[in-house]
Amino acid sequence: MRTLKKQISTRPEVRSLKIQPTIKFNRWCQTRVPVIRLSSLWLEKLGFTPEKRVSVMTMDKLLFIKLEE
Repeated sequence: MRTLKKQISTRPEVRSLKIQPTIKFNRWCQTRVPVIRLSSLWLEKLGFTPEKRVSVMTMDKLLFIKLEE
């Protein structure tokens, strides 16, 4: 009799987010900068829990966010 193994998906789930503007103020000027905010329970299911640190790697038009271990 065969036992069922938990399948691990190799296909990434795609989520769509909008880049929002925010304004940073300092003593002499204000600068408009882009912000990407991620918040949802799916983050926790992937292991991204509060207080953990992440690494953000960048390439041309691409961001990778990885949990630091």
